[in-house]
Order: sequence, then structure tokens, then C-alpha cells
Amino acid sequence: MSTIKDVAKMANVSITTVSRYLNEFPNIRDDTRTRIAEAIRTLNYRTNVAARGLVTKTTRTIGVIALTRVDDFFENPFFVYALKGICRVAVAEDYDVLLSTTATEEDHSLDKWIHGQRVDGIILMKSRRIDPAVETLVQEKFPAVLLGRPEHGQRVSFVDNDNVRAAFDATDHLLKLGHRKIAFIGGQENLVVTEDRLTGYRTALDSANVNLREDYVCVGQYETQTGYNRCSVLLNLIDPPTAIVASDDVIAVGVLQAVHELGKTVPRDLSVVGFNDIPSSEFTIPPLTTVRVNMEELGATAAQLLFQRLTEPDRPPRHIIVDTQIVIRNSTGRLMD
Repeated sequence: MSTIKDVAKMANVSITTVSRYLNEFPNIRDDTRTRIAEAIRTLNYRTNVAARGLVTKTTRTIGVIALTRVDDFFENPFFVYALKGICRVAVAEDYDVLLSTTATEEDHSLDKWIHGQRVDGIILMKSRRIDPAVETLVQEKFPAVLLGRPEHGQRVSFVDNDNVRAAFDATDHLLKLGHRKIAFIGGQENLVVTEDRLTGYRTALDSANVNLREDYVCVGQYETQTGYNRCSVLLNLIDPPTAIVASDDVIAVGVLQAVHELGKTVPRDLSVVGFNDIPSSEFTIPPLTTVRVNMEELGATAAQLLFQRLTEPDRPPRHIIVDTQIVIRNSTGRLMD
């Protein structure tokens, strides 16, 4: 196996010059660069990444922490497509991506990554109310970006949708179709995204002078089973809803299944709006009306923001909002008399 010493000898330069070339230092003459590049090709030299990191004080790796169970991560397309966006940007920057999925032990991952010099920066893929992970990153002054809105007062760069506005628009779509008995099914209560979407739902009802019914508000997990279970309860109420805002498309899929098993149809008996616009949402029966949050763009924007922080560490935290759009399909319809 060729070494940096072999490259230096063939190129007729010092080992220090080869090292400067490999680490992209400026002020190396063009003819010297050409000789080093030719020697590297001829010898089939491969850079020792670990040794290079000792010189540059970087790992060429970013970490992604998804505060969720590993099964939930790979079963919910939101995470997969957001990660796809992150990886696309990382590859363009010649960086690797290290993934950690954990529901309860993120402090362990943070400690390993921050103090173990395993990554140059971190993207957190969920935002919780009063989030200790965010507080740790802020206190350690470690380059980090949050995919989601942080709780008030937490100074960290983040990328998110305007989930309050998006949920308002989703609920308003149902109100304009004549629905007044509109239920909401969300994920975990401790997540900011659940709080924001519930706020948007409540605000839309209030703006239309529709009284909020607490028995129409349900939460659980961001999974299909939550949609199925909560919808079954809602439709068995003495006065059931005529429409449901599901805070995630995977929840909406469970809603559709429950409606089918109860011998009812969508949207004749129940209109359903989801969130995220996962690829399968246009192939459900019927195709799902949903809020497109631009999953891959969220991930890519978070990665771009993280690389900005790596190159400009003293820059104040930035907040970027990615637009949403309602995609109207066949799961919503006018209220039937």
C-alpha cells in the first residue's frame, strides 16, 4: 500500500507539501499540484481519513439524532425523506452521516459525539417542549441545527414549517366544505410539532365560531395504530365527528382503515386530512388530502444550515421556515346532509 512518503518522492516534493495539498491548503503552485495529483493517481494512493482528521481537527462527519425508536424511524417516511435530504447535501460537501435513533438516551449519544470527537456537527430531528438535548448543545456551544421549532427561549438554529398556519389551513379547508364537527388526532403531547398543529386546529375553529369539543381531541404516537385506535373511539361517540385532521399521514392511514372496518366510507361519512404528503398518500383508498411539508427540503435545508455554522461558528442562530401546501385529493368532501 502506497504511503504519503511514496507520493512525495514521486512528485519530488516534501511530505509537508503533499499534506498541504491533501488538506486543500492554498498557495501551492499549479505545477506542483499537477505533479502531486499525477503521483496519487499512479500510486493509487488513498488518504488516511483518521490521520487527516488529526491535522485538520475535523472528522468530515455530521451526526443526526432522531429522538424516536428505531422501528418508528424507518416506518415513518418523514424521517427517511428528511434524512435523504441531509445525505444529499452531506455528499456534496464530501461528508459522511452518522445516524443515532434513540427514544430516551440521547444524552449518551450527545456526550459521545461532542466529547468523543466523532462528528463536527449535529442535526436533531425532533423538537420537544423544554428539550434537554437542545440545552446541552447550546451550553456546549457545539455546532447544531434543530429540525423543528425549539421551545421559546432556546437559542439554536432551526428549520421548520409554520405548523400553526399549516394546521389552520387544513382545518379551514374542512370548515369551507361545511364541516363543523371536526376532530384532531395528534402524536406525542411533549413534541412541539403536536402542540403547534393543535394550536392551528383550535385557532381555525375559534375563527369560525365553532366550539371546541375536548372529546374530539386525541393524541398518541406518530404511527398507524394511533390513527386506527383513536378513530375507532371517535366514530363510536354518540355524536361522532364528520371530519378529522390527522397530524401525520401515517396516522391518517390508520384512520382510513378504521373507517373501512366500521362499514363507513371516506369522504361520504368522514372527511380526512393528513400531514406530510408521503409518497403513498396518493395511492390510499381514497387518495389522501394532506399538507405537503416538503420533507426532503426540510432535511436538505437543515444540513445546509449546519454547514454554514461549521464555516461561520460565530454567526447568530438562524431560523428558516419551509413553505407548506395543501394537496387536495379525494379523502375530503362537502358535508352530506
